Amino acid sequence: MVLEKIKVGVIGAGFIGPVHIESIRRLGFVEVVALATSSEETAKAKAKALSIPKAYGDYRDLIEDDEVEVVQITSPNYLHFPQAKAALEAGKHVVCDKPLAVNSEESRTLVDLAKKKKLVNAVTFNHRFFPLVQQSKALIQKGALGSIYLIQGGFLPDWLLHDNDYYW
Repeated sequence: MVLEKIKVGVIGAGFIGPVHIESIRRLGFVEVVALATSSEETAKAKAKALSIPKAYGDYRDLIEDDEVEVVQITSPNYLHFPQAKAALEAGKHVVCDKPLAVNSEESRTLVDLAKKKKLVNAVTFNHRFFPLVQQSKALIQKGALGSIYLIQGGFLPDWLLHDNDYYW
């Protein structure tokens, strides 16, 4: 049996947009069919450079595209809410780069709308399943660390250091 690929339209082609597009393509079962940016000229140039067949200068046109099943949002943070809301209202699944919205009220609106429409409304968070994060969570849940009042830390990820980096 041959399964049809999931058709994705990506909103936003700044620094992180092309990284998401490359990661999406490496999944193998998803096809990027459209790209929207803030201007038609930019959208056409970026779509051509990234080998994406359709380009839109307005995200609403991408959302209205019947071929697009899932909308991947990689635009500036303040645009996430209106773009995700429009996509959900149009019956599209949404995968949004973090943050989902700029406040909890907007986030709740999107969660409730997705639930009502029975749509996926996911947020990409690339660190969640890192072994160090999973181990920290397990230690906290076991109570092995006692009462936690503050955690501060950091690490230097090597993502995008090499041309073939795509783990996230």
